[in-house]
Amino acid sequence: MKKRFLENTFLVAVLLLPAAFFAQNSIADSLARLLEKAPADTHRVTLLTDYAWEINESHTDKADSLLHIALALAQQLNFPKGEAVAWNGLGVVEEIRGNLEQAKIYYQKALAIRRRLGDLREVGATLNNLGILYDYQGRFDSALAVYRENLRIQRQLGDTVKVARAHFNMAAAQQEMGLYPEAQNDLLSARAVFETLEDREGVAKVQAQLGHLWFEMERYDSALVWYERALRLRKQLDDPGRYAEAILDYANALDELDSPRIALVYYQQALDISKRLDDLPGQAQVYINMGDAYKHTGEYPVALRYLQMAEEICLSLNDVQGLMEVYNIIGDVHGRAGRLNLALEYTQKYYQIAQEAGDEKYIQGAYKDFAEVYAAMGDFDEAYQWRVKYDELRYKRMNLRLGVAFARKEELFKDQKKEEEIERQKQELRIRDAELATARTRQYALLGGAFALSLLAALLFNRNRIRARANRELAAKNDAIQRERERADRLLKNILPEKTAEELKLHNTVQPVRYESVTVMFTDFKGFTMIAERVSPEELIQELDNCFRLFDTIVEKHGLEKIKTIGDSYMCAGGLPTPNETHPADVVNAALEMLHELGALMQQNAAAGKPVFEMRIGIHTGPVVAGVVGSHKFAYDIWGDTVNTAARLEQSGETGKINISETTYQRVRHLFDCTFRGKLAAKNKGEIEMYFVDGGR
Repeated sequence: MKKRFLENTFLVAVLLLPAAFFAQNSIADSLARLLEKAPADTHRVTLLTDYAWEINESHTDKADSLLHIALALAQQLNFPKGEAVAWNGLGVVEEIRGNLEQAKIYYQKALAIRRRLGDLREVGATLNNLGILYDYQGRFDSALAVYRENLRIQRQLGDTVKVARAHFNMAAAQQEMGLYPEAQNDLLSARAVFETLEDREGVAKVQAQLGHLWFEMERYDSALVWYERALRLRKQLDDPGRYAEAILDYANALDELDSPRIALVYYQQALDISKRLDDLPGQAQVYINMGDAYKHTGEYPVALRYLQMAEEICLSLNDVQGLMEVYNIIGDVHGRAGRLNLALEYTQKYYQIAQEAGDEKYIQGAYKDFAEVYAAMGDFDEAYQWRVKYDELRYKRMNLRLGVAFARKEELFKDQKKEEEIERQKQELRIRDAELATARTRQYALLGGAFALSLLAALLFNRNRIRARANRELAAKNDAIQRERERADRLLKNILPEKTAEELKLHNTVQPVRYESVTVMFTDFKGFTMIAERVSPEELIQELDNCFRLFDTIVEKHGLEKIKTIGDSYMCAGGLPTPNETHPADVVNAALEMLHELGALMQQNAAAGKPVFEMRIGIHTGPVVAGVVGSHKFAYDIWGDTVNTAARLEQSGETGKINISETTYQRVRHLFDCTFRGKLAAKNKGEIEMYFVDGGR
């Protein structure tokens, strides 16, 4: 689902259209004829590298040979620019062959030469290639580092288009690392540039990527808004392939929003375009999604038919990723239809492929599917073994993600830099004192006794005056540093819990902590998207800020920890970072007060003709893992099934109501009157016993 801008011509995919194909052959033939007569000079090096580029997709081995000849000639002629181009070309050839580690070595050789030459444009291009290679390897932290360096270079060069592309690539890497706020900021920066330049292609790519960001966070309603914008813009651009992708994205969000029938209409449109373009990978992806949609409608034979068509294409293309997705969904279809042996067989198929490919995401999914199938078969011992494997891998991957470096030392250690500046100024004063002493000695030797004594007194007075002024300046700067330190501490403690902030300052890192019992609350405003379309952005943000400031006050009053806001959703929790036994009641009391205070505020809004929000609340109690993420802006966050269940309870609730789980109810039933709602279906969670809180006793 992720998309990248590729700015170096060595990395742009060759379009296999007839006109482009024949044009490429014509250029290659012309270059071959020129090479026959070209002398062994720098121009020949350029011809060799250009010829290699023209044929690297169709004749990889020959391109490799030409580039090695160009490299040897460039080194012989002491032509470093041509040598760098040859190394870069060899990196592309190895990337085409799938030898990513060797490609990285070649790119780094090209980068070293271009840095030495001070050719910032070429350095930026090679950094971009290297970042994309790291993306392919899954080394997103390394990719992010080189993308940032490329961004600094493009800003220095004033190339606004490449600045926007660097922001886009950084966002994609950050999204893979789970740094969603940072990814959103970079995407919005890229969008602003593309809109200013009226680059509709760039705007459409950013809109689609913003949709992917919300989709990955399972906020499918927000994803749908961005996908719809991208779809409208793609319809205006003359690019059927990209238009089909936009239709597919939009349909995927509809399917996740429980509208598979509508999604199937759009899937058919994307399929028609893919067939016209003879785009087999595109057809395979549409067939997979159609199979998944028919699975959701319960039409299992139709779902299997589309999935089998996808399987045939993936096998012909040796598309490992596609095959894993196909077998995963086929297994799910058979499991839902009660054909457990077949479900087990297809889970085994995609598990084996995932092991060979080293794809931990699908390996983890297979562990979970094995546990569910064996449990449905009644083999609970085997199911338990697979569930243990699933939990171990899940927490391992979570810890790896949390292990990303999330602190900018400059931000935390500004005090140290200021102290170094003070020390530098002290050194300057010492040098100045020495110079004054030298001048005094010279004058003392030249002048007579009385005159020397009077001059010495004057010099001493002047020196004391300078020292006094310097001491005053140092004292003022020390006061300023202390104020800045206190201000930084206050800001850090506003962002993170106090205990967590102290740990971060002390160790420059925060260890993830597992809490066995925490109560999580989600709130959401009904119809927020429709309200947002009717009012100005300034008024909408003001009203949302009023609501969230109100919630912040209530959360602090009841000893809870605000986790984050996402759009119109507010998330908080009780029982962390300092565990306690009262957190279920604390959270429910806070929820009751939120409803009451919001109602009073909305009465004032209604009287003033302002937007009126209606709120749902969901609460669940259970274990979570808490930690700090972010490399630009720190964020204290929590993860685990408890968080997902609380979110589902909020989505399954009603406006003006507090919807709690059975687990929370058992902890607060002696304190609050509750109404049992029964077992209700929650998306991806099955049936959950739910209660409405009517009030305190």
